[in-house]
Amino acid sequence: MVSRDSNSVSLTIRCTGADAVHAMVEGAQQYCLDRGLEPDLGARLVIVVEELVANLVEHGGVAADGLIELVLTQEQGAIAIALSDSGVAFDPRSDDPDAGIPERGGGAGIDLVKAWAEIVDYQSGNGRNRLLLKMWVS
Repeated sequence: MVSRDSNSVSLTIRCTGADAVHAMVEGAQQYCLDRGLEPDLGARLVIVVEELVANLVEHGGVAADGLIELVLTQEQGAIAIALSDSGVAFDPRSDDPDAGIPERGGGAGIDLVKAWAEIVDYQSGNGRNRLLLKMWVS
């Protein structure tokens, strides 16, 4: 299941199952085009979305029918990213950099997310996780 809601400032995508990564990457790409974002910023935004959602699907314990919601909003000087899921609680701010598996690239994705976006908040409760990030527009 994939649903999209958009207006001129924000985009909301809700997905379940294995289609989440593809649908959210495609949605982020279209959002970048619709908003006329600088190509470098747009590419980084799409990679951040892909890494976050892929980690939820591959490592986060989101069930095949588990809902993942992505909201992208253009704000003054930034793009806000809100990601909500039903997977295992995981605050990327407390990620152990030594826990990755370097020969498999483990940990590289979360390192990119931290390099390109500011993690503003993380909350977990009532079976949902909510991660808020900002990518600053230069």
